[in-house]
Amino acid sequence: MAPPPSANANSVIVRKYGGSSLATIDRIRTAARSIRLARQQGHQVVVVVSAMGKTTNELENLARGANPHPPRRELDMLLSVGERITMSLLSMALAAEGCPAISFTGSQCGIITDTSHTDARILEVRGDRVREALARDQTVVVAGFQGVSLEKEITTLGRGGSDTTAVALASALQAERCEIFKDVPGVMNADPDLIPTARPHSQLSWDQLGQIAASGCGVVHLRAVEYAAKHEVPLVIRSSFEESAGTTVSCLSDQPVAARESRFRPLAMIVHDDVARLGLATNDHNLARLWRDLVLSRLDTAATVAEWLDSGQGFRWEVLAPAPVIKPLLEEVSQPEFSPEGSLVHEEDLACISLAGGQPDCWLEVERDLSSLLCEIGCPGWRLRADGSCLRVLVTSADLEDVPARLHARLFPV
Repeated sequence: MAPPPSANANSVIVRKYGGSSLATIDRIRTAARSIRLARQQGHQVVVVVSAMGKTTNELENLARGANPHPPRRELDMLLSVGERITMSLLSMALAAEGCPAISFTGSQCGIITDTSHTDARILEVRGDRVREALARDQTVVVAGFQGVSLEKEITTLGRGGSDTTAVALASALQAERCEIFKDVPGVMNADPDLIPTARPHSQLSWDQLGQIAASGCGVVHLRAVEYAAKHEVPLVIRSSFEESAGTTVSCLSDQPVAARESRFRPLAMIVHDDVARLGLATNDHNLARLWRDLVLSRLDTAATVAEWLDSGQGFRWEVLAPAPVIKPLLEEVSQPEFSPEGSLVHEEDLACISLAGGQPDCWLEVERDLSSLLCEIGCPGWRLRADGSCLRVLVTSADLEDVPARLHARLFPV
């Protein structure tokens, strides 16, 4: 028997489930039961889904097998399939729960984007069909990560784009909140698989979450956070696998000011191991353009750890990314057409510890403190880069060992 209609027809919540939360049929059924309970509590529910498990990676591998550099339009056509599979299966599971549901692709629910294939930005969310379905007391399941351009081409929003889909829909529907379900109990101050003492934040501001997202933490996509801040969409990040309050994200304008002696308290620590550094320098601006066009066409922005550009009298640019991503780039930019007017720097076997947020008044003071701390814990060969509100500590992979755990213990006291 279907549950009764929502008691409050204006109480709309948007839920987003990530790929790990929907990786199997059993997990899809678990999500369906949770959605049914939300309806019974009086909510109208719109659900945004990612592709199941590693489906997107599998589709990308198929594409690279057919063509090492597939046309981006065709890649979008292929990758958009993953979310469509999930939305259909979840709608079927909801029907089995006695919960009337209907699924829509990004284009069907009116998510209009620009024309940047594989990395499109949302221009408008029309949502007419979503509102009509909610008026019929249906739960709406939307394929995340995708939309349609004004030229009527299917586009995708880049890795993590389903988060942005969910936030954009929540804004367009004036939802009470947007809930993002993950495989962690909230926004953590470190990866709990790496640091067992890592703890979730109970509350963050949109700005604070943006600082964490910009550092390379993949819990919530940066564009989704920026969209939420711009349109004042309340967020809740919580676990699909356990009961927890999660992390609520809103304005938080009344936060206390930290004491001077503990001013540099980062919000989160993110560790990337097995990264490589690729640096390019030239005074030839034509060569710089060739490099930039080539690298940006090959580099997945979601795989980039950090990048720096200095385009003063010359062109100096460097990027940190996983070593397997850098290797094919290195082979291409080492070709004869990129010399002799340019210099190339390549460094492997690195790890990057990113300390997000907590920007102090004086980076020099922080550098002195970190220098003392890193030497104390046996990591003398390190480099520090300031990147907005994030500090990047570069060490060799051989020196990494227990450095993250010891840094976490000192910088994130209980």
